[in-house]
Amino acid sequence: MKQKIMKLQPVYEYIIPIFAGFLYSVAIKYFIRPTAIIMTGTEGISLATSYYFNSEILFVIIYSLFQFILLIFSFIKIGFRFSIKTFITVSSVSIFILILPMIKFGSPEPENERLVLVIFGSIIAGVAKAISLKNRGSVGDEDIIAVYISEKLRKPVGITIIMAGIISMTYGLILSYFQMHSITYVANSLIYSTIFLFISAETVNGIYKRYKYSNVTINVDNIDLVDSVVKNVLPERNYTVSNVMGGYTGLSRKQISLILSQEELPALINALKEIEDKSFIHYNQIEGVIGRFPFSNFSEGINKIKSKNNK
Repeated sequence: MKQKIMKLQPVYEYIIPIFAGFLYSVAIKYFIRPTAIIMTGTEGISLATSYYFNSEILFVIIYSLFQFILLIFSFIKIGFRFSIKTFITVSSVSIFILILPMIKFGSPEPENERLVLVIFGSIIAGVAKAISLKNRGSVGDEDIIAVYISEKLRKPVGITIIMAGIISMTYGLILSYFQMHSITYVANSLIYSTIFLFISAETVNGIYKRYKYSNVTINVDNIDLVDSVVKNVLPERNYTVSNVMGGYTGLSRKQISLILSQEELPALINALKEIEDKSFIHYNQIEGVIGRFPFSNFSEGINKIKSKNNK
C-alpha cells in the first residue's frame, strides 16, 4: 500500500496545481470581479484594466501575458519543477475563468453583500496560494517574486504580497477615478481592496509556514538517535548540544537546541516520538534568522532515518 502511495506521489504533485488553479479562478470569477476590488501585482493591473473596459476576456489576455513573462524569470532564477507547477496553475486559472458558468452568489453593492463576497474571495484566493506554495509551486504573479525574495532574505511571503498590492492598487484606483469620476467610489474601492489584501496575505502566512521559525529545545537520554536524525535530515543546519541535569531526578541528560522552520517542526516532533520516547521537547516562535539557513528535503530525510532504525 505504501509503495502504491509513493508511486502516485508525483502524480498528486501535478494534480494539486490544477486544483489550486480551480480555487483561484473561483475566487476571481465569483467573488473578486463582481465586487470590482483590486488584487495584488500584475493580476490587479489586469483586473483594473478589465474593469475599465468591462471585459473578462481582456483580463485573461493581459493576465496570461504577464504570467508568461514572470514564468521566464521563474525558469531562469528559481527552478524547473517550481516553474512547471506554476505554469500548470496559471494555465488552469485562465481556462477555468473562461469555461466556468457565471453564477451570482450575492449582491456586490457596498450597501448589500460586498463585504461578505470580499472576505470569502480573499480566503479562497489565500488558500489557493498557500496550497500551491506548500506543493513547491505558486499561482504565479507576485508569488514568483515572493518565493525568489524569500529564499534570499528569509522573509514571510505575505510581505511581498502587500508590497505588490500597493503598486497594483494605485494603478487600479487611478483607472477607477477616470471611469467613475467619483472620489467616493475610489475611496470605497480602496477600503474593500485593502480588506482583501490583508485577509489573503494573512491566510497565506497562516497556512504556509516555510518562512516562520521556531527555536526547538530537546532534552534526551539517548543523544545518538536524536543526533542521527538532525545530522541526516538537516546535514547543513547548525545546532548546539549541552550537558544538563534534571532537577527532579538529578540525572544528567543531553540538550539539543536548534532552529527550524514551522513547516519542518511537525515532521521532527513526529519522528522524535517514534525513535525517542523519553525525550522532552519545547519550542517557541522567533521573529527571524540572520545568516545562512539552508532548507533541506525534510520529509525524505525523516523517511531515511525511519528505514534505518527499522532494519
